[in-house]
Amino acid sequence: MVIRLRPARRTLVIVRGNDKVFDVTVTKGGRPLDITDAEVTCAVKDKRDGRFLFAATITKIDPANGRFFVHFPKEETARLLPYQRVQFNFRFVFADGTEKNYPTPPLRAIIVDRVTD
Repeated sequence: MVIRLRPARRTLVIVRGNDKVFDVTVTKGGRPLDITDAEVTCAVKDKRDGRFLFAATITKIDPANGRFFVHFPKEETARLLPYQRVQFNFRFVFADGTEKNYPTPPLRAIIVDRVTD
């Protein structure tokens, strides 16, 4: 499986206290992976295998072509510290019971403080 983010970055920048939404496309063997019947979740942690911070919201926008939005709500990003680093990946549970956490290693984000309120 391959995860593509829009914007295409391995490390995201999140402004503390703001919503962060990004677009994800999942492919396998160069072709979109149908996630129509898959449950997709995203846990944000302080480090790999670390303390759970919050669950991002997943919204499938074109599941037949492996596309979904990920939303880090402002209520959750406001609780993070400036310059804190977080890690996250996606858990896919397919209709046949197959489970896959991807990507490995997890994606990263750095939290920055707002310049103005």
